[in-house]
Amino acid sequence: MAEPEGWVDDGAVAGTPAALPDAPVGLLRLDARGVLVAANRAAIDLLGLRADAIADGSAGLPWGLAVDALQGADGIWLAPGDDPAARVRYQADREHGGWILALPHAETATLLREAAALARGDAGLAVSPPLQPIARRLADTQGASRLLDGIGDLLTRCDLDLASVCEAGDDTPHVRRLSAGFGNLAEAIRQAVALSVGIADEVPHLVGENDELLRQSQAQLEALESVRAASRRLLDDLQAVSGDLQAVRDVAGSADAKAREGIDAARALADSMAAVQQRSARAAEVIEVIDTVAFQTNILSINASIEAAHAGEAGRGFAVVATEIRRLADQAAAAARDVRTIIGETVAALGEGAASARHTGQVLDGIGDLLGGAGRAMATVAGRIDAQGGEIAAIDRAVEQVVGLGRSNLEHAAHVAERSEALGRDAATLHDGVGLFRLPPDPMRTPRHACVRDLAQSTAARIGDALTAALARREIDVDGLFARDYEPVPGVAPAKYTTGFDALCDRLLPPLQEPVLDAQPWIVFAICANPDGYVPTHNLRFSLPLTGDPARDLVGNRTKRIFEDRVGRSVGAHTDPWRLQVYRRDTGQIMFDLSVPVFVAGRHWGGFRVGYTLE
Repeated sequence: MAEPEGWVDDGAVAGTPAALPDAPVGLLRLDARGVLVAANRAAIDLLGLRADAIADGSAGLPWGLAVDALQGADGIWLAPGDDPAARVRYQADREHGGWILALPHAETATLLREAAALARGDAGLAVSPPLQPIARRLADTQGASRLLDGIGDLLTRCDLDLASVCEAGDDTPHVRRLSAGFGNLAEAIRQAVALSVGIADEVPHLVGENDELLRQSQAQLEALESVRAASRRLLDDLQAVSGDLQAVRDVAGSADAKAREGIDAARALADSMAAVQQRSARAAEVIEVIDTVAFQTNILSINASIEAAHAGEAGRGFAVVATEIRRLADQAAAAARDVRTIIGETVAALGEGAASARHTGQVLDGIGDLLGGAGRAMATVAGRIDAQGGEIAAIDRAVEQVVGLGRSNLEHAAHVAERSEALGRDAATLHDGVGLFRLPPDPMRTPRHACVRDLAQSTAARIGDALTAALARREIDVDGLFARDYEPVPGVAPAKYTTGFDALCDRLLPPLQEPVLDAQPWIVFAICANPDGYVPTHNLRFSLPLTGDPARDLVGNRTKRIFEDRVGRSVGAHTDPWRLQVYRRDTGQIMFDLSVPVFVAGRHWGGFRVGYTLE
């Protein structure tokens, strides 16, 4: 078998068969039976072998090696146990038969044992220079592993107080990231706890109000049912009155027709009486003639009697005739006078009858007019009743719709009441769920939170003083400073606005806001907002010129916007000494927001907010 490269015969151990070179590596030679027959100096020193034992073949093999374990032409045999340096590299000795064994170099054995120790996690031992970088990495890894074990234990107990497992002052990158993550999660859950408590407090009031709404809806529905029944009764009554009025109108129309007929009859009677009166007047004239004739006849009879008397006996017969004629004339005159009296009375009666007939005609004409007016009035009333009936019918239909809406509202109120009760149960469940987490007792124990709180409170006081001084100098009036009127800026996305106090804020706020922004590299913004979330003056880095690109302007120009997100609406509206919130910005970044109120001349004007991260 050829000697391995680098093996030399110089310095071979004397007295041993097939001597081996004195190399830095321990070498052994075994014969075909597996008996140790030669060893170099390094092997003798490493294993503590005796030369005589090698010579008489009584020297044992290292680490309990058996020749049967040597399989193949070459290989590595690892000794049982935990010593990684107990290993043998072997190669078949084709020249002499048997095996050549190579033992680990002393430095290699040390490296192997130290590497095994590092693998077991014992990174605190002194190690050789080649392994020191690995040892440092392992030490860091072990620290991270212990930290992860601690975090796992915290999360198992729903404990978010990371300070209990982190060493004070540890500012390594992974600890900063963990602190940021735990801080974000803890404050988000703290907000959820506060929200659940608020919901739980409001739910009983909401349930009570919903119950009252349900009762009122029921009462409203009953009232509407009563109104609908009353309107239908009124509609029925109006329809009955309309029928009665129609009957009265028919009777009035018939009476008016009869009155018209009476008028015509009275007029005809008056005309007839007038004709009779005229004829009576003519009869009176005839009677007057008769009376005149009787008078003349009487005169003639008297004259005849006188003449008869003058005639004596001869005129006696004529005197008798004259006397009879006078008697007839007297009778005729008396009859004429009686007829004249009767005719006079008749004419008078006819005059009175004609007057009465005329008056009757006039009365009947007035009655006709009254009946006509009454008919027209009743027609008007009937029309109005019909119109009112239509209106009441419309009211009835509207009431029917309102009744339907009332029933729907009642059903919705019942559903709302059920959902309110469910909300109460869900709020209790939410409160119980978030109550599982143990949160840090005071977020201000986190140095960054405390630092930002101090900066925000001092800056808010200076901003309030600056605005108060501007009021005193009459640079703006109170109404202008506290105005809530916003004029949209056309053609800008996201939407921007202008107000009457923009110019003042653009002048006063940057010298007060920018130093806060520059105070720490992890502060992202420091701005003022009014109760509506309006930011009149943003930081200079977020007030870049508009580009027309909404995506770029969303980040680069955020001034004069109304921020209507959950945090944006609250920072200028609350009057707490400070309020800490965590949220996701519209840019996608998760950050903390700490805000404090700003008071101007003792009046709440808005808030000063600082956005920052814990990373």
